[in-house]
Amino acid sequence: MKAMMWMAVALALHGLGCVAAQQKMDPSRPIELHTGFFAARYKQDGKPISDVPEWLAKEPEAAPYVSRSQALTVLAGLVAGAGGGLIGWPVGEALGGERDPVWPLAGAGAVAIALTIPLAIWSVSNMDSAAEAHNRLLLQGSEWSAAPKREAAPAERAGPVAPPARLEAFGFVFGATRPTSLAACQKAGHTWSEEEDGVARCSGTPTESIAGASAELTFEDERLSAVEVVIRPPEDAQGWATSFRATEAALIRIFGKSAQRSFVIPDECKAAELFLGCVADGRVTGSASWSLDGGPSVVLSIIGSPPPSTLRVRLTPALPKM
Repeated sequence: MKAMMWMAVALALHGLGCVAAQQKMDPSRPIELHTGFFAARYKQDGKPISDVPEWLAKEPEAAPYVSRSQALTVLAGLVAGAGGGLIGWPVGEALGGERDPVWPLAGAGAVAIALTIPLAIWSVSNMDSAAEAHNRLLLQGSEWSAAPKREAAPAERAGPVAPPARLEAFGFVFGATRPTSLAACQKAGHTWSEEEDGVARCSGTPTESIAGASAELTFEDERLSAVEVVIRPPEDAQGWATSFRATEAALIRIFGKSAQRSFVIPDECKAAELFLGCVADGRVTGSASWSLDGGPSVVLSIIGSPPPSTLRVRLTPALPKM
């Protein structure tokens, strides 16, 4: 019994370490896993983070692990409660003067409580797997962003952490003037140009959240009203597929799971040598969209014509009027 008491104390201290979060999780950055018994398990930049299950539950690759971890936690709590009741029954009898308490119930209760330990370990293991799935998604979708993210970390730590692009469009601020938007483009080292149709073009985006993306900016009354990010994947099927996955993964990290997703690839277009032709003639189509409370609407689309075929992400500060 003493051994179980000390184990319970140790688990409680470990739990206190895990909940001593000092900052919210930044979903656009990797999670550091720490296995020290008395240290917070999940960190970024060496600091404990909160809201880990909430963010990971929004990522398709991590969500199943989060769900399993939470179910195991609930099960462990139920088993622990049952075990406590079984132990309490004969103890209550003994305190009440019963000469022959049903001590086998206490033994069964002790076994039930002991069972919660592997359940808890299994739950933590699944949450670790969710964090690893999140880190793999970052590696697969945005290898290009690792160095910039490390350089930006001190500035990010200086203020509250919030999902990027909810008040902005990848570094361009909705409602900003044309000169302000131009300055944001050039400060990031990109080239600015303006076309006869009134659309301004930046050769990149200030945040560089999506690899190889340029931006087309629309102004109304000289205020930024919409941003369309344009991605031109390599002219081969494998490069196209990789670019598409990376773009969608980046949007999921920023905005969470899409509200609507409908991409169509006919069977006759799945062969590598035919895929790009199907994109160009419109047989490969589809979109994914996000609608954020009080923020922009976001639509990811495959555009086959006019050539070259592109991926486009359009952001507007509010849902378009129907």
